[in-house]
Amino acid sequence: MPYRMRAAIAVVAIGLGACAAEVVRQQADFTPVAAAAARAEIEITEDVEVPVSRNYNRVLARGSRWQLVGTTPQGRVYRRSDGVFTVEGAHVHEAHLVLAGDRLVGFYLPVEKAFSPTTPVTIKFK
Repeated sequence: MPYRMRAAIAVVAIGLGACAAEVVRQQADFTPVAAAAARAEIEITEDVEVPVSRNYNRVLARGSRWQLVGTTPQGRVYRRSDGVFTVEGAHVHEAHLVLAGDRLVGFYLPVEKAFSPTTPVTIKFK
Protein backbone atom coordinates (compact mmCIF):
# COMPACT_ATOMS: atom_id res chain seq x y z
CA MET A 1 0.00 0.00 0.00
CA PRO A 2 1.43 3.40 -0.92
CA TYR A 3 2.70 5.62 1.89
CA ARG A 4 0.13 8.38 1.25
CA MET A 5 -2.78 5.94 1.50
CA ARG A 6 -1.44 4.49 4.78
CA ALA A 7 -0.99 8.02 6.13
CA ALA A 8 -4.55 8.99 5.12
CA ILE A 9 -5.98 5.88 6.80
CA ALA A 10 -3.99 6.66 9.96
CA VAL A 11 -5.32 10.23 10.07
CA VAL A 12 -8.92 9.04 9.69
CA ALA A 13 -8.45 6.37 12.39
CA ILE A 14 -6.98 8.89 14.82
CA GLY A 15 -9.81 11.35 14.09
CA LEU A 16 -12.47 8.72 14.73
CA GLY A 17 -10.80 7.66 17.96
CA ALA A 18 -10.75 11.25 19.21
CA CYS A 19 -14.54 11.72 18.86
CA ALA A 20 -16.43 12.16 22.10
CA ALA A 21 -18.31 9.12 23.31
CA GLU A 22 -22.10 9.26 23.40
CA VAL A 23 -23.67 9.62 26.84
CA VAL A 24 -24.96 6.17 27.78
CA ARG A 25 -28.69 6.24 28.43
CA GLN A 26 -31.70 4.01 28.85
CA GLN A 27 -35.41 4.76 28.89
CA ALA A 28 -36.65 5.70 32.36
CA ASP A 29 -40.04 5.87 34.02
CA PHE A 30 -40.23 9.32 35.61
CA THR A 31 -42.88 10.15 38.21
CA PRO A 32 -43.22 13.85 39.13
CA VAL A 33 -43.58 14.69 42.82
CA ALA A 34 -46.61 16.42 44.33
CA ALA A 35 -46.41 20.21 44.62
CA ALA A 36 -45.79 20.06 48.39
CA ALA A 37 -42.83 17.70 47.97
CA ALA A 38 -41.40 19.86 45.17
CA ARG A 39 -40.40 22.43 47.79
CA ALA A 40 -37.74 19.99 49.03
CA GLU A 41 -34.33 21.38 48.14
CA ILE A 42 -30.74 20.32 48.79
CA GLU A 43 -27.51 22.32 48.64
CA ILE A 44 -24.23 20.62 47.75
CA THR A 45 -21.65 21.40 50.44
CA GLU A 46 -18.44 20.51 48.59
CA ASP A 47 -17.34 20.20 44.96
CA VAL A 48 -17.44 16.68 43.54
CA GLU A 49 -16.22 15.49 40.15
CA VAL A 50 -18.50 13.02 38.39
CA PRO A 51 -17.70 10.87 35.33
CA VAL A 52 -20.27 11.39 32.55
CA SER A 53 -18.80 9.55 29.58
CA ARG A 54 -15.51 7.95 28.64
CA ASN A 55 -13.86 11.31 27.93
CA TYR A 56 -15.89 13.77 29.96
CA ASN A 57 -16.42 14.64 33.64
CA ARG A 58 -18.56 17.30 35.31
CA VAL A 59 -18.13 19.07 38.63
CA LEU A 60 -21.13 19.49 40.88
CA ALA A 61 -20.34 22.84 42.43
CA ARG A 62 -20.31 23.55 46.12
CA GLY A 63 -23.23 25.81 46.95
CA SER A 64 -25.38 24.72 44.01
CA ARG A 65 -29.02 24.14 44.93
CA TRP A 66 -31.22 21.35 43.61
CA GLN A 67 -34.99 20.95 43.84
CA LEU A 68 -36.76 17.59 44.09
CA VAL A 69 -38.86 17.15 40.94
CA GLY A 70 -39.63 13.43 40.81
CA THR A 71 -38.49 9.87 41.06
CA THR A 72 -37.27 7.10 38.78
CA PRO A 73 -36.73 3.44 39.69
CA GLN A 74 -33.06 4.40 40.26
CA GLY A 75 -33.74 7.16 42.81
CA ARG A 76 -34.96 10.69 43.56
CA VAL A 77 -34.56 13.26 40.75
CA TYR A 78 -33.31 16.78 41.49
CA ARG A 79 -33.26 19.69 39.00
CA ARG A 80 -30.81 22.53 39.53
CA SER A 81 -32.81 25.38 41.03
CA ASP A 82 -30.20 28.08 40.53
CA GLY A 83 -29.28 27.41 36.90
CA VAL A 84 -29.24 24.73 34.22
CA PHE A 85 -27.00 21.69 34.48
CA THR A 86 -25.80 19.80 31.42
CA VAL A 87 -23.78 16.69 30.69
CA GLU A 88 -21.78 16.20 27.52
CA GLY A 89 -20.58 13.36 25.34
CA ALA A 90 -21.03 13.51 21.60
CA HIS A 91 -23.93 15.91 22.35
CA VAL A 92 -24.94 18.22 25.20
CA HIS A 93 -27.93 17.12 27.32
CA GLU A 94 -29.87 18.94 30.03
CA ALA A 95 -29.51 16.76 33.12
CA HIS A 96 -30.99 16.33 36.58
CA LEU A 97 -29.28 14.46 39.42
CA VAL A 98 -30.55 11.02 40.40
CA LEU A 99 -29.77 10.26 44.05
CA ALA A 100 -30.17 7.01 45.94
CA GLY A 101 -29.68 8.11 49.55
CA ASP A 102 -26.57 10.31 49.54
CA ARG A 103 -25.11 8.71 46.41
CA LEU A 104 -25.36 10.13 42.91
CA VAL A 105 -26.15 7.10 40.73
CA GLY A 106 -26.74 8.91 37.45
CA PHE A 107 -28.60 11.62 35.61
CA TYR A 108 -32.16 11.94 34.38
CA LEU A 109 -32.21 13.51 30.91
CA PRO A 110 -35.64 15.20 30.71
CA VAL A 111 -35.64 15.88 26.97
CA GLU A 112 -34.78 12.27 26.14
CA LYS A 113 -36.85 10.89 29.07
CA ALA A 114 -33.86 8.69 29.85
CA PHE A 115 -31.58 7.68 32.70
CA SER A 116 -27.81 7.92 32.26
CA PRO A 117 -25.92 5.86 34.86
CA THR A 118 -22.59 6.94 36.31
CA THR A 119 -20.09 5.46 38.70
CA PRO A 120 -21.83 6.06 42.06
CA VAL A 121 -20.38 9.02 43.96
CA THR A 122 -21.21 10.15 47.49
CA ILE A 123 -22.60 13.70 47.53
CA LYS A 124 -22.40 15.85 50.66
CA PHE A 125 -25.43 18.08 50.95
CA LYS A 126 -27.64 19.86 53.46
